[in-house]
Amino acid sequence: MKKAVGIDLGGTYIKAGLTDENGNIIKKQQFPTLGEKNDRDVVLKQIETAIDFALENTNGEIAGIGIGTPGVVDDEGVVFSAPNLPRWDNLPLKQIFAEKYKLPVVVENDVNTITWGEFLYGAGNGYNTIICITLGTGLGGGIVKDGKLLRGGKYSAMEIGHITIDYRGPRCKCGNYGCIERFVGRDYIVERAVNAIKDGKKTMIYDLVSGKLEEITPKIISDAYKQGDKVATDIWIDVGVCLGALFTGLVNLINPDIIIIGGGISRRVEIMFETIEKKIKEQAMPKLAENVRVVQSELGSDAGIVSAGALIFQ
Repeated sequence: MKKAVGIDLGGTYIKAGLTDENGNIIKKQQFPTLGEKNDRDVVLKQIETAIDFALENTNGEIAGIGIGTPGVVDDEGVVFSAPNLPRWDNLPLKQIFAEKYKLPVVVENDVNTITWGEFLYGAGNGYNTIICITLGTGLGGGIVKDGKLLRGGKYSAMEIGHITIDYRGPRCKCGNYGCIERFVGRDYIVERAVNAIKDGKKTMIYDLVSGKLEEITPKIISDAYKQGDKVATDIWIDVGVCLGALFTGLVNLINPDIIIIGGGISRRVEIMFETIEKKIKEQAMPKLAENVRVVQSELGSDAGIVSAGALIFQ
């Protein structure tokens, strides 16, 4: 059976593993990225260490190396504009590791990578066209259309987080106004809770952090929601309404079979999923919306490794 190295490159950690073509992880390990040293060569050396771990004792039975990286990636495996990594711009990542290891290397944007993994092995398995997003500090997304990972003419594109849902909305960190990320990113979900408390609304969220507003997290808001807190419930409904607006446009555009939502923020928040589906049914073209399901991602904490390995099995 074919095997591949899967590298999930994050700002804090590099997750590395050896996977097979059925999406099974044979071995895995985590390494510090060391991006805080502000030295690109240090990070590249850490990736090399991670690949060496995955290749150890494989006796040459490797189909290739898949790397999921933050940033925009072109069709030559060059990375541009990656946040949280030193000088991660105009970086020929594919060339560097293809030349070193003499193996096929595929480099892709990290969320596009996870989308492909969910399509092959996760919640998107068995479907033809899927949308996948991850909710975290920001919002990343990818699309598989007719069984192929959708990219731009030259670049990975699919910057779903920076689609405008309110042209009069608040300014996003990207410089635009009203991006969906500005409404559903981690800090902005927390901002809703802080504002509600400052407005004098009674909520369990305040009690769960003992009045320390700086300790509020999406998990705290989720915990309050599970205990029936109205403010927390309203926050997740509002997040669902915003995501519903995003997905309404995407449903009308590409008619997906299924929409997959990943990332720790989305775990076990049923009201958000229910609201998204409700809004899609209300606002999208009826025939295009009638069979769309909104589901939780399935690959879990090892999604990046499995999905990076899956890049080799295209």
